[in-house]
Amino acid sequence: MPLVNYTSDSGTSASDTDTDRPDPPPRKKPRTASPPRHPRPPQPGPKSTSPSGPGPSPNPGPATSTLPPLPPTFHDLYASTVRTTTRDDPSLHQGRTRQIPHVPGNWPTHIYIEWHPSPAAHELLTELVSSLQSHAAGTTITSFLHSDLGAPQPLHISLSRPMALPTDARAPFLRDAEAAVRASGVVAFALACARAEWHRTAESARSFLVLRVQHIDGGASLTTGGGNPNPNPELTEMLRRCNVVVAKYGQPRLYEWAEGDGEGGKEEDEGRRVGEAFHVSIAWSFAEPTEELVKATEQVFGSCSAGKKMRELCIPVEGVKVKVGNAITHVALPHRGSRASEKGAKNLLG
Repeated sequence: MPLVNYTSDSGTSASDTDTDRPDPPPRKKPRTASPPRHPRPPQPGPKSTSPSGPGPSPNPGPATSTLPPLPPTFHDLYASTVRTTTRDDPSLHQGRTRQIPHVPGNWPTHIYIEWHPSPAAHELLTELVSSLQSHAAGTTITSFLHSDLGAPQPLHISLSRPMALPTDARAPFLRDAEAAVRASGVVAFALACARAEWHRTAESARSFLVLRVQHIDGGASLTTGGGNPNPNPELTEMLRRCNVVVAKYGQPRLYEWAEGDGEGGKEEDEGRRVGEAFHVSIAWSFAEPTEELVKATEQVFGSCSAGKKMRELCIPVEGVKVKVGNAITHVALPHRGSRASEKGAKNLLG
């Protein structure tokens, strides 16, 4: 039974198809020239001053992106690299070794402030580090500014030493660290770069090229007496509270060497020494900071143009990050004038 029963006038038989097929239509004549293109309608823009009248600008400017910026917490999602092994393999880390050996069940932990330099700041720091690498040709200097794939890397200011916490301490430590930052009374503020110098650490057997930082007016005002102002009152207060939390969990405090070594144990001297210790690391080397290396660094970073540009860099501090394992928690600082900042100011000053 056929699927479709055609009527007599809806089609033809097979024999009709073979004998009475109509002639094919004539082939079209090939084109010898493309048809004229119609000009695109003029786009709004600066008027032309040519005699022919107004028209679109011959060199329109680049289109401005309308995409909103990524939220700061977006970077926390991809802040950790993929771990290929739990065994300490220096060949995978430019010859570096772990300060704290990996122990199953322990979680690497760090409290810090993160800085994503602007494109202009990143370019300036890259040029300065590259110039130093050229001046110190006999010393291998590795930059912190780029990843292995050349992507810009965030920098940080430490508020704790690197440490390892057992699994059952992760949640309470995070809770205590968040509470300590919020109870400090520090509001969002900004930092400036004071100078560049080398800092050697015995723990890692490396030398670090660091930018010492100091607070800019606009944060919580905490100056010490005796004519010795603390260059970083906000950082010092947050560090003091974070050190209390760290010690509670049996971990070493950051900048212990600056505590209790002042003249007569004065609190203002201790605060000033701690305040002068905060820094941003931008490069590292296995080499000792020899006199030649220090001189080359002063020559590059101490020049009039470079020094002025470096001191004009601004590091906004909008919050503190607590990293436990691969999980990063952002503790936002309140802004001046908010209820949280007014409540915290009582804790800070009283």
